[in-house]
Amino acid sequence: MSNPPHRVLRPAVRRVVPVLAGLATLVGMAACAEPAPVVTSGGTVAPSGAATPGGTSSSTSASPSSSATTKAAAWPTAPITVSATITDSALGHKITADKVLRGIPWPAGYDATSQAYELVAVEMTWTPSTTYTAPLRKQDFSIRTGAQFPSRPITLVDAAMAAHGLKVLPDQVASGSSATGWVVFKVEPKGAGNLSLVFTRPKAAVSGSNQVFDAQAFGAVLVGSPVPTS
Repeated sequence: MSNPPHRVLRPAVRRVVPVLAGLATLVGMAACAEPAPVVTSGGTVAPSGAATPGGTSSSTSASPSSSATTKAAAWPTAPITVSATITDSALGHKITADKVLRGIPWPAGYDATSQAYELVAVEMTWTPSTTYTAPLRKQDFSIRTGAQFPSRPITLVDAAMAAHGLKVLPDQVASGSSATGWVVFKVEPKGAGNLSLVFTRPKAAVSGSNQVFDAQAFGAVLVGSPVPTS
């Protein structure tokens, strides 16, 4: 007996079925959607949450946190203008990327991490499907540089972003809504010449029918040349 699809979608206007053992049910746009991961750009599926970079801190100071302020380097003020679009025509998601901000300073206590990784922010507009109650989720995004593993979102400097007037996107945007803001990624290697934005959709099925959306990844070039999405 085969395992059930990762997600269940409903095109009709119905209430969302709660998540059970990793199986979520999505309903039509007019209902209150249960968060469901949907992917539209190349790469591998981004796991829930982003790993917080390690580092050492002095015995007399608190561990670095998202509210920590950066002092070692100046905050970058000249974002790169880009024009990248990701469209999931099957589910109806659209993602556009307009700016890339590189060289964001690491908080105090992350000296070792900062030697190998770069904090890169991407300004995006998320417009989720209006057909299915499938939200767009931050954890489903990554950046590919050509390194072995994808670079994941990180919340370490979200407070610092806000302090510099840069609005951070929420963890997810619900179906029927739209939002513009920044997502910060912990990118490997530091100073990578090629950056591709990746959005990955898990396998999904339409409840009450035989329709299935296979897992799919889509990519869009931000900087440099295209990078394999997996």
